[in-house]
Amino acid sequence: MQVATMEKKTEVAGICITCNHLKDCLHRLTNGQVIWFCEEFDDYVPPKPRPTLTALKPDPKPDNQEGYMGLCVNCEHRAECIHSKTPGGIWHCEEYR
Repeated sequence: MQVATMEKKTEVAGICITCNHLKDCLHRLTNGQVIWFCEEFDDYVPPKPRPTLTALKPDPKPDNQEGYMGLCVNCEHRAECIHSKTPGGIWHCEEYR
């Protein structure tokens, strides 16, 4: 009669795959079976830090505002913009800064 020897499972399976205690867990090494419940199971991942808000820069005070209307009055791109001298002014612009 042969006695079956039980080899210890070293492969990661069950809930151990995502557990933070995987490297130093004694239950996984001594149990020899796939673990589906463990009171020491911990898969917490801290949230990523939220970006900090920076203070807004004050609107630039252009030296010469004559001839500009609408958003163009204080836009950083008004010198090179082809729409900056539009009669009635520009009131919606994707390039406004």
